[in-house]
Amino acid sequence: MLIVTSALLRRSQGDVPEVLMGMKKTGFGAGMINCPGGKVEPGETPVEAAARELDEETGMTVDIAALVPAADVVFRFPDIPEWPDLRMYFFTATEFAGEPQETEEIAAAWVPEADIPWDRMWEDTQLWLPKVLAGEFVTMDFDYAGRDRVAHYVTVPPRAT
Repeated sequence: MLIVTSALLRRSQGDVPEVLMGMKKTGFGAGMINCPGGKVEPGETPVEAAARELDEETGMTVDIAALVPAADVVFRFPDIPEWPDLRMYFFTATEFAGEPQETEEIAAAWVPEADIPWDRMWEDTQLWLPKVLAGEFVTMDFDYAGRDRVAHYVTVPPRAT
């Protein structure tokens, strides 16, 4: 199983809560809206990877102490044998530095929470991200049929890390 990580930065502009998301330009999920993230490298913890990926993909920095664990999600793609199963550690943060810069990897921007483009994201996201936005820690497993349809999902008890 490939271990990956992702981070959602949150801020408010006046009374409007916003999240940092962007269109993935290369690699897994290209063309879809995602939060910055990627593979956990050897010798790295998921939270360290989340901070590194955020910096590499957006130019923004976050201290690992500011990253709050928010979800532990497993994705399986049984119809696509060349795709590995993924375990994603997802974090949120409200303390960070910088403004998003477009990179080769992602075109990130602030999006009002009310305008999250669910129809341009992985189908599973609309099943777990609203819970994270409401402050709930989520542990779920998703099985995909093909590349873009959730065939089955289940909420599971918290896993050992």
